Amino acid sequence: MMAVLAALGGVASTYIQTLANALHAALGFPGATQVLAGLHVLWIVLAVGLTGKPGAGTVTGIAKGAVEFLSGNTHGIMVILIDVVAGILVDLGMLPFRNKNSYLSYSIAGGLAAASNIFVFQAFASIPSDILTMGAILIVAAVSFISGALLAGVLGKILLDSLRRAGVVKDQPVQAAPRWVYPGFVGIVALLSLGGGLYLYFALQGPPTVRVSGQVNAPYEYSYSAEDEPLLITIQETAKPGLIGTYTGLPLREIVSRAQPAADATSILARGNDGYDFFIQMTELEESEKLILAQSGRGAEMTYSVAGARNSKAWVRNVTQIMVVGRTVVEVTGSLDSPRQYDPDHWQFEMDNARLDLGYGNRKYQGVSLATVLEAMEPQQQAGVVTLRSRAGDERDIELEQLMDNLSIRIFTVTADEGLIFTVASENGQVWMSDVTEIEVS
Repeated sequence: MMAVLAALGGVASTYIQTLANALHAALGFPGATQVLAGLHVLWIVLAVGLTGKPGAGTVTGIAKGAVEFLSGNTHGIMVILIDVVAGILVDLGMLPFRNKNSYLSYSIAGGLAAASNIFVFQAFASIPSDILTMGAILIVAAVSFISGALLAGVLGKILLDSLRRAGVVKDQPVQAAPRWVYPGFVGIVALLSLGGGLYLYFALQGPPTVRVSGQVNAPYEYSYSAEDEPLLITIQETAKPGLIGTYTGLPLREIVSRAQPAADATSILARGNDGYDFFIQMTELEESEKLILAQSGRGAEMTYSVAGARNSKAWVRNVTQIMVVGRTVVEVTGSLDSPRQYDPDHWQFEMDNARLDLGYGNRKYQGVSLATVLEAMEPQQQAGVVTLRSRAGDERDIELEQLMDNLSIRIFTVTADEGLIFTVASENGQVWMSDVTEIEVS
């Protein structure tokens, strides 16, 4: 029974995700895919209800994840972890209830399991197009929980009772469903879909203008006007695996050029209203015809997103600011066969994001593993210590062996009031050194 439901759920999840992506494209706000999150968990809930065995959810989750992974799910091996966590939470959600065959027990179990995918993604694999602040994460998790409670919990209980009434399943007597269940289910789904959708749309919507500043001679607030219409271009890009979108907007180089960037400017930083930002080199800005500031909405409700960048991590939604920055580097010296300066522009594709509080509030920052940077510079055999030095003259030593074995220690690019600075920190929030200007290997 568990194997059959796992197989059905694994195959169905691919089509459910396609439907969720279509819903996301139609509604156009982050978190829209979670409206259908409960359908991914429905099969695990059915397995627990039909078998009545402790641990059935966990076993079904493992099998369902394996089916999804082997059938080419776009989330890769991460989907196994998502389904395993969901299965465990269905089992745990049922555990406290003496009457496990109740709408409340099914709803709690389904809701917890559906919401868990948000936190699994945030902990292990944040998706650039859906990077959210903690407040928005909780909002989307709530949408996912409600979806699970309704589409996995209540719907699962309804399906199980239907199978019992039809005589397909004879594990226990059929309980008459309260009269309110069916109209209540449809009404709550419709109300929450509409209300939750509207709330997310307005809560996560960006501002109607974009501040262009930094190393420029004429900073200004960009907003679309009728004079821009002849310059608009339309591109087709894959924003997420399997989802090709059409985007229209002004070339990003045109928007930046109006601010008259300084001659020594090397890159721009695009920042979204959720605090996520990413760097794009000026060379790409000048060479790429597909790099645009895509428009969504109209008039005062218009928002902007970066689209068409070579690096998928540079897809920044709801852009609030474009900052032009000059070349900022860290001197890397010492016992290295190929010493050179650390320039973040050269490491864009090796960077990943982490949420940290580096003195400017809890934000997501881009950084590359310091071990990866030093490995490329070939530490000499006698080298044993890495010394970090700050602009203020502070020093801190890290054992080279410890550093090379710990890929979570990264050098992060931080936009501060005083300009662009570098901070060496661990993904868990430990700050090794702020405002790093020199790294010496000895």
